[in-house]
Amino acid sequence: MNEEVELNRRLVRQVNVLAGEGWPRPARVTYWNALSRSQLTYRRLNNMFQQAHHIGSSLYMEILRASGLTARQQLTLILDGHLQSCVDQDGFLQLTSHDYRLNPAMSPLSPFYANFRQLVRDAYIGPLGLRADELGHRLHLFRAYLDLQAINYIRSYCNNLPTTARDFDRLCQFAHDHHIALDFRTAAAYHNRYHGALTYPQNMKVQLCRNSLVRRANPARMIEFIVNIDTGDFVSEWNVYRTRPDGAVDGDPDHYSPAALYQVANTESFNYGIPHGGYFVWPRDRQSHRRLDIDQPRDSRIRARAKHYWKTPRPYTDLVKGPDDISAWRRVPVASRSQLYRAFIAANPENRNWGINRFLLMTPQYRRYHVSH
Repeated sequence: MNEEVELNRRLVRQVNVLAGEGWPRPARVTYWNALSRSQLTYRRLNNMFQQAHHIGSSLYMEILRASGLTARQQLTLILDGHLQSCVDQDGFLQLTSHDYRLNPAMSPLSPFYANFRQLVRDAYIGPLGLRADELGHRLHLFRAYLDLQAINYIRSYCNNLPTTARDFDRLCQFAHDHHIALDFRTAAAYHNRYHGALTYPQNMKVQLCRNSLVRRANPARMIEFIVNIDTGDFVSEWNVYRTRPDGAVDGDPDHYSPAALYQVANTESFNYGIPHGGYFVWPRDRQSHRRLDIDQPRDSRIRARAKHYWKTPRPYTDLVKGPDDISAWRRVPVASRSQLYRAFIAANPENRNWGINRFLLMTPQYRRYHVSH
């Protein structure tokens, strides 16, 4: 009996803590009911309280849905009340909370991502998109942490893979195991920035998932990965950033070389809007990618410096529009690539580009590099 009383006292204390962390009463009632549905134990209390502080966990999503908050209020609760985000002197978003964090076990297929995307789409419907206010600015910067979450998950994915598997191998295995199709067709010009003379693209863009016709919480081409075509490794700002002694990310561009800034300039970027990618997009969403992703608020100083040094290529045509293009390009000798790419651009304007493998097949002098199905 004494143990039961103590457990209920702890539950009451937990609910009071949640109140102090900004959860409204309907959310706290949902938390209480979630624990009351089964016999309380100390272990269950501790585990559920931890899950309530893992943003993206099923319990967190359940109490967030029950909160009764508007889309904007939910976004504010997550970024301000829970993650305690702030923009530092370098314009870098720091997450300072010691209590809340993104759920470390969250898969790229977690409903959280599409639901968070929908919150942003609901809260920012005007023509200014995320440029409308300071919360929008922080949401723009926050997408980097969503990228980090997805990258870390894929890099730790090891089902039926050797330890030597590259990032792209792991991504493909993940897609295969979960029966999802990857998109290779969205243009990657902004992820092939160069300094000096452009020779040929180094990177490809792969988005997850390829397509969806869902009207709300649509996951199409939302999470993206930038992959070095030759190595199969992710190109990401998170490969470069260092951590300060206080645990914050060092976003001072003076602390990084121009070469290091290459990955910062060409990094992946979580999409709040829905890119076309060559697929159907509902009419009301056709400008969402431009409003929420392309017409951006100001970047951090390190991103701004990186994008100033590493320029977007013009003219430009994607090499990769499908998996066969990867294998085909890897067969082309490095010494032949620059000349071949110039011929490819001349013959394949972006609006009718079928990828490098098709071009190799149609060009006799390069046909030996073509990959057959």
